[in-house]
Amino acid sequence: MGMKRNRKTLTKDTHIAVVMGGLSDERDISLQSGTLVAEALERGGYRRVTRIDMGRDISVVLQQVRPDVVFNALHGTYGEDGCIQGLLNILGIPYTGSGVAASAVGMDKILAKMVMRHIGIPVANDIVVTASAGLAAPMPYPFVFKEPENGSSKGVFVVQKAAQWRAALKKVSGRRMLVEEYVKGREITVAVLGDEVLGDVEVVPANEFYDYEAKYFDERTRYIPDPDYDSTMREAMRRYALDLHRALGCRGTTRSDFIVAHDRFVMLEINTLPGMTSHSLVPMAAARRGISYLRLIERLLAEALAG
Repeated sequence: MGMKRNRKTLTKDTHIAVVMGGLSDERDISLQSGTLVAEALERGGYRRVTRIDMGRDISVVLQQVRPDVVFNALHGTYGEDGCIQGLLNILGIPYTGSGVAASAVGMDKILAKMVMRHIGIPVANDIVVTASAGLAAPMPYPFVFKEPENGSSKGVFVVQKAAQWRAALKKVSGRRMLVEEYVKGREITVAVLGDEVLGDVEVVPANEFYDYEAKYFDERTRYIPDPDYDSTMREAMRRYALDLHRALGCRGTTRSDFIVAHDRFVMLEINTLPGMTSHSLVPMAAARRGISYLRLIERLLAEALAG
């Protein structure tokens, strides 16, 4: 959780800094999210909106700008992993989203899965390895090979044969990696806002895997809010998404991703700082509940200001 601050109320004169861009390989998507957030606030009549493209001088810039609150529209390293959250705590600036610990654990898929297992959430079988040339395949093909601290489906390989395994090892040699069984099924995400479930959305990519291109650029990817699937599974998945949100001490909104097979489901990961682009799933789920894009932003800012 973030540090305790003097409570403030969101008004049209609140100075809001939208921090975006950053230094991760998800920079372009963060710029999309941040620009849309800033534009929505400006259209909504907020008179003091400052856009900040985060660089290594972010501490100096924030002290010069002196915002009342930061809308964190960063993605990936430094933005989702607790780094910017810790800096904002030190500077005493309220910010949207989860605090240091929840962000750090949520970003690390290995640690997040430990928490999932601890509270009884079903997950895919996995093993942690250090990638190196000649490493034997740690489980039968097909399996998923992923960087534990990346998002937006970056650094994820679906390995179906030995040649793909050798190629993937070369790309990430020396890195700690997560190997998971490949569970084939429907991809469904559950969105949480505050302390309630917003709803679920099914993702139907045009290709087999919901990769970076499918997630943000492929117009053929279909999104189905409130999809039709087993009601018992639906209730369990919604409960688990909220359980993990609470267990990590998350604030604001989170998105938990699941795979639903014919006789089982597994949680893949939690995203403690979901995107706010035109393809993003949390705004989509919120809209189904009658919460507009601007109202969603306002709820996140109001929560941050309230401490």
